Amino acid sequence: MDNNPNINECIPYNCLSNPEVEVLGGERIETGYTPIDISLSLTQFLLSEFVPGAGFVLGLVDIIWGIFGPSQWDAFLVQIEQLINQRIEEFARNQAISRLEGLSNLYQIYAESFREWEADPTNPALREEMRIQFNDMNSALTTAIPLFAVQNYQVPLLSVYVQAANLHLSVLRDVSVFGQRWGFDAATINSRYNDLTRLIGNYTDYAVRWYNTGLERVWGPDSRDWVRYNQFRRELTLTVLDIVALFSNYDSRRYPIRTVSQLTREIYTNPVLENFDGSFRGMAQRIEQNIRQPHLMDILNSITIYTDVHRGFNYWSGHQITASPVGFSGPEFAFPLFGNAGNAAPPVLVSLTGLGIFRTLSSPLYRRIILGSGPNNQELFVLDGTEFSFASLTTNLPSTIYRQRGTVDSLDVIPPQDNSVPPRAGFSHRLSHVTMLSQAAGAVYTLRAPTFSWQHRSAEFNNIIPSSQITQIPLTKSTNLGSGTSVVKGPGFTGGDILRRTSPGQISTLRVNITAPLSQRYRVRIRYASTTNLQFHTSIDGRPINQGNFSATMSSGSNLQSGSFRTVGFTTPFNFSNGSSVFTLSAHVFNSGNEVYIDRIEFVPAEVTFEAEYDLERAQKAVNELFTSSNQIGLKTDVTDYHIDQVSNLVECLSDEFCLDEKQELSEKVKHAKRLSDERNLLQDPNFRGINRQLDRGWRGSTDITIQGGDDVFKENYVTLLGTFDECYPTYLYQKIDESKLKAYTRYQLRGYIEDSQDLEIYLIRYNAKHETVNVPGTGSLWPLSAQSPIGKCGEPNRCAPHLEWNPDLDCSCRDGEKCAHHSHHFSLDIDVGCTDLNEDLGVWVIFKIKTQDGHARLGNLEFLEEKPLVGEALARVKRAEKKWRDKREKLEWETNIVYKEAKESVDALFVNSQYDQLQADTNIAMIHAADKRVHSIREAYLPELSVIPGVNAAIFEELEGRIFTAFSLYDARNVIKNGDFNNGLSCWNVKGHVDVEEQNNQRSVLVVPEWEAEVSQEVRVCPGRGYILRVTAYKEGYGEGCVTIHEIENNTDELKFSNCVEEEIYPNNTVTCNDYTVNQEEYGGAYTSRNRGYNEAPSVPADYASVYEEKSYTDGRRENPCEFNRGYRDYTPLPVGYVTKELEYFPETDKVWIEIGETEGTFIVDSVELLLMEE
Repeated sequence: MDNNPNINECIPYNCLSNPEVEVLGGERIETGYTPIDISLSLTQFLLSEFVPGAGFVLGLVDIIWGIFGPSQWDAFLVQIEQLINQRIEEFARNQAISRLEGLSNLYQIYAESFREWEADPTNPALREEMRIQFNDMNSALTTAIPLFAVQNYQVPLLSVYVQAANLHLSVLRDVSVFGQRWGFDAATINSRYNDLTRLIGNYTDYAVRWYNTGLERVWGPDSRDWVRYNQFRRELTLTVLDIVALFSNYDSRRYPIRTVSQLTREIYTNPVLENFDGSFRGMAQRIEQNIRQPHLMDILNSITIYTDVHRGFNYWSGHQITASPVGFSGPEFAFPLFGNAGNAAPPVLVSLTGLGIFRTLSSPLYRRIILGSGPNNQELFVLDGTEFSFASLTTNLPSTIYRQRGTVDSLDVIPPQDNSVPPRAGFSHRLSHVTMLSQAAGAVYTLRAPTFSWQHRSAEFNNIIPSSQITQIPLTKSTNLGSGTSVVKGPGFTGGDILRRTSPGQISTLRVNITAPLSQRYRVRIRYASTTNLQFHTSIDGRPINQGNFSATMSSGSNLQSGSFRTVGFTTPFNFSNGSSVFTLSAHVFNSGNEVYIDRIEFVPAEVTFEAEYDLERAQKAVNELFTSSNQIGLKTDVTDYHIDQVSNLVECLSDEFCLDEKQELSEKVKHAKRLSDERNLLQDPNFRGINRQLDRGWRGSTDITIQGGDDVFKENYVTLLGTFDECYPTYLYQKIDESKLKAYTRYQLRGYIEDSQDLEIYLIRYNAKHETVNVPGTGSLWPLSAQSPIGKCGEPNRCAPHLEWNPDLDCSCRDGEKCAHHSHHFSLDIDVGCTDLNEDLGVWVIFKIKTQDGHARLGNLEFLEEKPLVGEALARVKRAEKKWRDKREKLEWETNIVYKEAKESVDALFVNSQYDQLQADTNIAMIHAADKRVHSIREAYLPELSVIPGVNAAIFEELEGRIFTAFSLYDARNVIKNGDFNNGLSCWNVKGHVDVEEQNNQRSVLVVPEWEAEVSQEVRVCPGRGYILRVTAYKEGYGEGCVTIHEIENNTDELKFSNCVEEEIYPNNTVTCNDYTVNQEEYGGAYTSRNRGYNEAPSVPADYASVYEEKSYTDGRRENPCEFNRGYRDYTPLPVGYVTKELEYFPETDKVWIEIGETEGTFIVDSVELLLMEE
């Protein structure tokens, strides 16, 4: 306890060092138009005029944004600087004020444009001007607000941050309400609305977080610290938290009409004492304990004040309070005595009059009494008088005075909200409770200090429900709490305390007064937070009204934030039976130990149409239209799998707050529809779980196909097909529908959704090939071009964002030979099935193919389903097609027998025996290629549409092709020269000088030796004593000779020479003359007729043969597949005229020989070099 030098002196309270008017660095906030005055006026405006329109816009201009200059904005900064004793650096201060000035100027232009447009709303120029002004205002606010959150200055800048945030939310609400009339598209309006709802949470959480940070920062142990702490709490409640508590009302779709809110929180003036702020060490916690704990709101009825006397000084020694529940719905109750009931004078009764006590004028008394010397000194801290003034909108009411009027005016710290009328009418708060700070230290000092609690005037005495507005009632205005329900401190953004339950049961009851006709119907909404799924029950006067299931909103142990709370509603409207009714709310169906918090309930006139209600009706209609009847037994035929997914998205995007029960019911129906869709879909793995997973089932495809998860277009997996550089190696995806799944004489349909495509070929193949090439433009997204593709909180596509509606008429339907309506995302092709035969297992092939470099496609939701039985003309047509196909099938079998016999003879002639493990000694590469070409003359080995799908002759073709492969392998093993055909360039060859490997027009790689000094060589390992045949096919241009030499180190040399000559040159070991290659082949043909058939000889089948798979519109001409011979080895094209094949026999004496290629003049072109081991 500090000693005071003044003795027996009554010190005027206002002359003390009062932290509430304390200066910082010589500055002092002027009274009258302070940040608190402005904030109270803004709060009043938001509570009473929260309806979008020019009135609201111009109101914000009149209150703040049209009248503030730098000095007023600086006052907001100084206010918090004083409280936390932290000055904002000059740069940050000037930047903030400059930004606020800029926003003020811009908003005045916006407001004037709004006023002009509202006067002439159809004027195109004014509509365009509003679009411009909104975009400018929104951009400026989006840029400026982060600058009011500068690091290390978040607390000093908090009140101006909230003012800017409030302005931003109001502008975003404007575009949500009026944007369509201004000319914005729906996607832009919805995008800005999403910004609005997101920023309501962001701005709220930011403000509460830094309010709490600042509050913790000013806490201290002494009475002076508590005074600063309480002042920060009181003033920032008025300038920050009260405004933030109303942010949620900016949600224009949830609150489309006038909404009445109430602030039930309390603020506190300091204990009315002189010399209190710095005199008591360690008293802060004791003073804070004197503050009333969270509680239900009650109505102060009376204060009975008792008087005691000490050394001749009378003072307020204690008091008794009586109160009533909200609405005066229960008996009056009394609080325990505060202080002590002194009897030095008759008690003074202060009874509730008018609208309550709005002002106190108190007279604190401080005395130091000297009773001698030393420890007999005693200090007295008491209150010796207070005047209580009563609020009234119409007349002055007489005040009640306890002993005397004082000079400490409560309006100095809690001013009126409206200075245009007398304070009794323009007051902002009324007295709600009085506690007593009592402290006595024996003969040292005596302290008796009433502490006044104040409640905002918006917290009405009654719970009145009118007909024309949304009424929000905090549940702390309940009459009774259910057993197990408690009142807990609010999170800062609810405008007051909240209720809490941890077990099922009744939450509370509250008395409501209905001023509307009893025929008026309402819906109830509940704002709650919960760690568990639960069920809310409501009743009126004991009559059950609503019951619904609602989901958890937060995880256990997490802090309450804006996003923790959800406003949920019941769809079933009701009406009240009595003008005064009891509303009961209960929570059920959850496990004890969970936490359920209730902020408020809302009564909404039933005729108010909300976005959520419209969405529910739209979703219900969409779900019901999926089915053929109301009992959901079957799907409509024209309902696609893709459409079911979109309806599912529609249901998932329904508001949990508004219609959770209906949403769950619709979700079950959509899931049932999806299962029905899966059951009728004959495709295997329509959701693309994998490609090439099973050899004989599901999807088969090329390796460059990718499966991707759902995006903003597809809910499920889809596939992406890319282009190809070679049309003989297309990108493809196919699947066979088994014969066992098909019904005879039935039409089937393939359909799906294409996000985008170019050169996508789609085939259905049975008796014929139904074929379409589909090009769909690349803007396949459901998001309009004007909107960015929204992203969810975890990166997933936000399918609840605005999107283009599904139009069932925009489908790409290809029926009965009609051409497809290109550029549509929905496609369908049909095919008719005649007689079915499980042994034949013809089935239906489904093929997607791209064979161009620029081609691409993204597609999904594929279906193959039964469409209808065939009758009439369609039945006759499929029977004719089936007969035609069978006739051609029989013809093909006859032709195949002939071709197969000839091809088999050619293949067999290559080998020594039927084990096919050894080649004939004179089998050369040309003979193998000739036999391979004969094998490839077998038709219908593979489907002409896609050469990887086996045809009717696949088995015999692959049998002979396998033997050809064996022949090539045996031949490669016999030829000891590596890369002798130069297909791998100059690999394995040593080169001196300049040579080239060129690919000629016949697609053969040849070695070109253009200069006489060039040389190409290769070292080859051989078996000494064994015989080899060196065979070279080459062509000489110009003069001179081309030479291929074989030699060893010790002179064992031989060579083949080639020249451009007409005379015949005979070589000792050469069995071939200098004639062209074609003549040489004819010589082989004479000796081995069956083995060396010429390449150009036609097979023994008619030339007018037509493929058995053909489109109905095709002629009977043959349908060639130009890529058929590209399977396995490439087609061996005959050499042009002029090439010569020569060979010699060579018997090496060592294990190494050298092959050298050169020339003397001109150009030497070598097709192949072979060194073959002779058979023993």
